[in-house]
Amino acid sequence: MPAFRPLSEAELDRLTDDELVAYLRAAAEAGEHAHARTALQILVFAFWDLVEARLSLRLPAHAVEEETANVISRAITSSFAGESVGEFRSWLTTIIKRATADYYRRQERRPEETPLVRETEDGEREHLRGRHEPDGAGYVEVQLLVEQCLDELSEPHRRVVELLVFQDRDARDAVAEVPGITEANAYQIVSRFRRRLRELLEGENP
Repeated sequence: MPAFRPLSEAELDRLTDDELVAYLRAAAEAGEHAHARTALQILVFAFWDLVEARLSLRLPAHAVEEETANVISRAITSSFAGESVGEFRSWLTTIIKRATADYYRRQERRPEETPLVRETEDGEREHLRGRHEPDGAGYVEVQLLVEQCLDELSEPHRRVVELLVFQDRDARDAVAEVPGITEANAYQIVSRFRRRLRELLEGENP
């Protein structure tokens, strides 16, 4: 098995989706979690418009942008262990479905109660909101936001996030490795990290 060779962000940006998935998996297997995380961020960001389009068919117009940021946040702070783009799409679809269910659970309303699209005079289906266009910073900005969130943490809390979020380890590993941390504490730390990242992705509380 050839040794893992890290690529620069410029090199990763030129890879196809299939190549990114293969690189991500190779990085994870080599224990190069930072490189795997970068590849996942690039891959997830490339699907931003797809996530938004799917959510626009499930949610009221005013909620789509916020929940798109929510899905992106969940995806880049999760672990993907598949071997193909098809598996990646299925994984992302699962996150979209869970985010949608969580939204309606919070709202205590049924999806069909809210009109999501309308027909124009010429019979075309029109989304009831404008299209979101991510700024030119792209995945680089997302990566910077992740690093900002990590930098805001104390060293023990940062280690907990690295273990549970980016290395997909169990909370018991955090308890064993980080003094003074319980499993409940570990999950709370991860929850606060993801909530903070979501705020930054939505442009709140910079």
